[in-house]
Amino acid sequence: MSIGHDPAVAHPRSRWLDPVVAGLAALLVGVAAAWVPSYWSDEATTLQAARLPLGSLLEFTHQRDAVHTAYYVAMHAWTGLFGESTLSTRLPSALAAGAGAAGLLVLVRMLTTRTTAVLAAGIYAVLPRLTLEAAEARPYALTAALAVWATVLVLVASRRQSRWWWVAYGTGLAACIAVFVPMVSIVLVHGVFLLLAPAQRRRRGARHRLLGWSISTGAALLVTAPVIGTVIRERTRLLGDGDPATGSEITWYSVLVEPWFATSVAYAVLGAGLLILLGTRLRDRSRTPGSVVLLGALWVVLPTGVMLLVGLAIAPLFQARLVAWSAPGMCLLLAVAITGFRRRWVSIALIALLVAASVPTYVLQRLPDGKGGGADLAQVASYVEQQARPGDAVLLDATGVVSTRPRQALYAYPQRFAGLDDVAFVSSGIAAGRFTDETLQLDDADDRAELSERLAATDRVWIVRRQVDVLTDDDRELLEGLGFANAQEHRTGRSVVYLFVKPEGRAGG
Repeated sequence: MSIGHDPAVAHPRSRWLDPVVAGLAALLVGVAAAWVPSYWSDEATTLQAARLPLGSLLEFTHQRDAVHTAYYVAMHAWTGLFGESTLSTRLPSALAAGAGAAGLLVLVRMLTTRTTAVLAAGIYAVLPRLTLEAAEARPYALTAALAVWATVLVLVASRRQSRWWWVAYGTGLAACIAVFVPMVSIVLVHGVFLLLAPAQRRRRGARHRLLGWSISTGAALLVTAPVIGTVIRERTRLLGDGDPATGSEITWYSVLVEPWFATSVAYAVLGAGLLILLGTRLRDRSRTPGSVVLLGALWVVLPTGVMLLVGLAIAPLFQARLVAWSAPGMCLLLAVAITGFRRRWVSIALIALLVAASVPTYVLQRLPDGKGGGADLAQVASYVEQQARPGDAVLLDATGVVSTRPRQALYAYPQRFAGLDDVAFVSSGIAAGRFTDETLQLDDADDRAELSERLAATDRVWIVRRQVDVLTDDDRELLEGLGFANAQEHRTGRSVVYLFVKPEGRAGG
């Protein structure tokens, strides 16, 4: 007994050509202009981790970011082979987007028609959340692709009733959890789907399906138990030490819009309308394949629900990107909603509207300041690199919200600060399990004496501050007392770059 349609009824060529074309299209959409936006703070942490020797990296992730250990190790190997260019570090996510779109086409084709499958893959390629993750040096595009292929495996295993397919599914499930522990809730998605899917109501084969799933799931959880335990212990310890919670503010927008539509209000409004229409015709089985709708709904609701409940029980954890792997479920629902119209022109018009709605957000995501709410780390680093002289001092502000600290530019683009004196540096935070270094601050009364001594040995210093935290009169008096004069002032997206020189240092770049 199978769940859904048998893809063998499709034309032999389309069985492999459709996924290949869908994967290549999503890859091209993901990689286009991926090198343009500046890195932002989260990507800087990826690069910092990837630069560590493998032993030091594993030791570090036992203290911080254990949930991303597998991804950091993979990026360590990737950057070792292909370097740290912006395109190189973001290419794995674009490749994952391609793999996810191809897998989703295969998945949906197993449950319903080829038309719906192709449309679901197309929506995957342009869904704002997934186009955002496809151009980031972070693991979330990979988690979405892994979720898709794990779901393909559970459907194939449930159809074939072969122990080897169940072994393959267990292996895929273990890979999901090892790469990103919060994906453990995919177990619920698969389990509830197998229990409630329309074909499951027929008794033949039902017991074997659930038995195979139970054994495979149990084995995967057993194998990954050390990883799960490490992540839980690390998070518990950090929260116990008063470490800031990792969750963002929970609002209706962050829960109902951002996980799938990112910042695209137009796409969210159109998507909401389609979901409402889908809900009104759920009883019409000729227009709404029950298995696809059930799987999509479980995929969208359960991961977010589990994350919110865990946050209520322990500490705020929810962030939209942490459930980005549930976005394929939204693709399923939107595809079914569009293909359910009896008039073909209506479906075509809706497809055009979805693509049009995705374009403005896609363009914004590929602008130079399209990451992290307007990150300008590349602009800061490039300006200093072009203007500074070898031996100049640099003082990058490391206060305020981590994601907006100008010092992140040094972590993201260290090669652009080569030959400059990081005059505020005290010690690396890596040994203590922190991505941020210990530094001296110009506006800290306890640091000023030592920083003054260090600045006395240089004739030129570049100071970078946030635009909302510009140099105060006290800061300027201190610098003037050391013989410095303000020679240049340049504004980037959200930072200000100052050059202070002593008379003998001259201002020329």
